[in-house]
This record gives sequence, C-alpha cells and structure tokens, in this order.
Amino acid sequence: MLLIDAGNSFVKFYEDGKIKRERADINITLPSKKFYYICVNPLLKPLFKSAKNGVDLAEKITLKSSYKGLGADRKIVCKAVYDGVIVDAGSAITVDVMDQGEHKGGVIMLGINSFRESFANISSNLEFDLDPSIPLDKTPNNTKDALNFALFGSIKCLVDSLRGDKQLIFCGGDADLLSRLFEGAVFRDDLVFEGMKVVIKECGC
Repeated sequence: MLLIDAGNSFVKFYEDGKIKRERADINITLPSKKFYYICVNPLLKPLFKSAKNGVDLAEKITLKSSYKGLGADRKIVCKAVYDGVIVDAGSAITVDVMDQGEHKGGVIMLGINSFRESFANISSNLEFDLDPSIPLDKTPNNTKDALNFALFGSIKCLVDSLRGDKQLIFCGGDADLLSRLFEGAVFRDDLVFEGMKVVIKECGC
C-alpha cells in the first residue's frame, strides 16, 4: 500500500514502513500504481486530482468534532489518536485535543521557520539561531535569548495549557526538536500515515 502526504513544504511517501521525502514541487512525478493521498498544498492539488490511480482520502474522513474548518491534515492525524494531544509541527504548528475518539478543538501557531522569518522581516538585528535549551525559568538578558524564549516559551506554555494529563504526541518536520521540551512526549514520524490507514480501513476503499 502506497500512501502520500502532500504538505506545503514536503511531499512524503510511505510504503512498507519506509518514509521518503521530496520537496513540494509542481513538477513532482506521481507513482503509476494505485496510491492513497491527502494534499493540503493548493499548487499540487490539480496534479493529484488528475491522477486516475490516486484516491483522495480527504473526502472520506469522518471525525466527530464541532470545529469548523478543520483541515484534512489535522483530521487525518486525529484519526490515529483515540485519546491524547497531537502537536503537528510543520509549516504551521497545530495542536489538537482528542478525547475518547472525539475531537475537542485545537489551536494554530506560527511554525518555527515562519516565526524566525517574521522577526527577520522586521529587522536584520532580529535574526537568530535556534536554541531549544534556552532556560524558560529565567528572564533573558540578550536579544538572541529573548527571541528563543519567545519562540519556545510560547509553544511550551500553550501546549501545556491544553495537555492536562493526556499523552502528548508530536509529528511533523520540527517534531523531534519540539518534543524534547516536554516530559513524556512521544515523537511519531508516521502518525499521518497511521491515520490514513485507519480511514482506508473504515471506508473500505
């Protein structure tokens, strides 16, 4: 079974337990055999829609939720977690709360690269290197620390406010980095594909 997750920055292919990544590009070559996919990249959607051997799982996801406008990428990872808090750290950082199979809501934050670029666009003096080891219990005394504190501190504070006593599961490109901020957090690089497998099983497609 071949699964494809087409995001804004990367297209990820999953087959036989192995994940391959390619930069998201309109000239990307799609497989000639049957594949299942979700695509949240508007530039790539026409390409995927034109593939007769591709099955769009976005149209087949059922998820109990009162959230309006929940994207297919968020829905699909929620299908992989019955109970827990999911942090998808990609181009944007999304946090979604699952409780006994029901989606209870979530939030959206700037991703790490977008955060850094936003400050760099204000001033070249606000460009900085990442330092996830920044102490979050001390007031910063230089610009680099102040910016790292703002980035990692805001993420930590927000996620902790939603976590409660639930299991914390990270996925996405910056997941390995951010998961280190939280005790007991789990990093799952294949979470989106596990959610796709659940949807495929449920719809029998």
